[in-house]
Amino acid sequence: MATKSPFSEIPSQLEQIPEDMPIVFISYSWDSAEHKQWVSDLSKDLREKFRVYTLLDQYNRGGDDLITFMQKGLNRADRVLIIGTPKYKEKIEKQSGGAKFEDQVITIELYHNMGSSKFVPILRDGSFGDSFNELIETRTGYDMRNDTNYEKVLQELASDLWGCPMNAAPTLGPKPNFTPASQILQPFTASTPQDFSTIVKSYILEPSKQILLTELIEDETEEAFNKVLQYASYSHQTTAQTFNAYLKVHQEAIAKLMSAILPVVRYGSINQQRLFVDGMVKLCIKPFKNGEITSEGTQYVHLLASTFLYHAMGLAAVKYGRFKLIKLLFETKVPAPNVFSPSCSYPLECLAGYNHWNHDSLNIYLQASWIYPYSQMIMSAIRNCFGRIFIDNNDFQNGFYTWEHLASLLCHYYKYQRIADNWFPIGGFVNKRASLLRYEDDFYTNFFKQAGMDKDNWSPIKQGLFGGKYSEYVATYEEGEKFYDKNRY
Repeated sequence: MATKSPFSEIPSQLEQIPEDMPIVFISYSWDSAEHKQWVSDLSKDLREKFRVYTLLDQYNRGGDDLITFMQKGLNRADRVLIIGTPKYKEKIEKQSGGAKFEDQVITIELYHNMGSSKFVPILRDGSFGDSFNELIETRTGYDMRNDTNYEKVLQELASDLWGCPMNAAPTLGPKPNFTPASQILQPFTASTPQDFSTIVKSYILEPSKQILLTELIEDETEEAFNKVLQYASYSHQTTAQTFNAYLKVHQEAIAKLMSAILPVVRYGSINQQRLFVDGMVKLCIKPFKNGEITSEGTQYVHLLASTFLYHAMGLAAVKYGRFKLIKLLFETKVPAPNVFSPSCSYPLECLAGYNHWNHDSLNIYLQASWIYPYSQMIMSAIRNCFGRIFIDNNDFQNGFYTWEHLASLLCHYYKYQRIADNWFPIGGFVNKRASLLRYEDDFYTNFFKQAGMDKDNWSPIKQGLFGGKYSEYVATYEEGEKFYDKNRY
């Protein structure tokens, strides 16, 4: 029996179709070489930029039957893009040809299911009436006649194909409360972050309102969590546009909580501060739906809200000397399901405390060219929270680097390594360390120099960090210096 050659049967594009992405058939007519190339480029962009599996006749191998490809492709596809031109309409009105065959299949399916959104008109030339039959021209489609708007419309199309249309209707708000003002039992409402901060501060300073404070923070956390959860589908490719959209969603969701960080850290008890730590834990929760698929790396955007709160609270704790709060941050765990696992718990620091993206990717998402983009992103997100607490932006940056450096040391101390036993998170503070050698007079330099003067009486040590032992701090600090010198950018 003759040996079968590996070249005798080459699989077609209809074989081994993936299940974790949209399958899209592209129907068009060969109007010209230029038009054929435009369709090929559209298919290529959908594949490479947005992970859409396109079925296109130009990908067929020699010997493939075109009619079979059309029948199986149209049947298998989740959506069908119909590229409309006057020549396309002219060809489907003729008695034969590939475009005519595809139009017949599409027409039959539409007659049986007029409510289907499977068939999407893409207008490339002419008008909708000139380029599509009557069943298609009345459907919502995409105008791609103007090449200057190509990228924008492509983004809108891709989001639609992934089931996340950009023009989706806003979610419905809560049922309105038409109760007369005189009958409303709760005397305070926080319509703005500033109002919320004022109410939180007043509750903190009045011990009798501890229960009201708890309910206020829990209710606002629940509202923030629900806002984040509305956009907790991460089965898409991360781009600068999608990343910026998530940044906006998360920052708006926690605006009120961010405004209350300073009064809670400055005036609140450890139990009152714990309310915010519990809120961060909740925001790290990621319910997993059965069969849910997440594109690699995109799920980390779910942590943005808790990350901003985490670093704002850490910086405030350093500023006001609340090191017991920092100890609480590092000893808190997030139960499952969370972004990292649907079944295992993780330390809050592992989820919200440090960067999960590489520097190059994050710079692309932020459309920047920073050496430490994660540090810059955090500082930009939390700067307004601190108002005039710091003298100026330089003082704020030094304060942040103090917190970032201390957090890196504690991350190592608590053995939260993800690469090796000697791993430390790095950030903008790595270069700031030079100020310690120059004896500069700023928040960062004074903070770490104070450790050498106070030793076991240093406030972070007295409040329990590094096991309450200066010797543990020194050993960790020295290990960190070796690591930072080798891994600085």
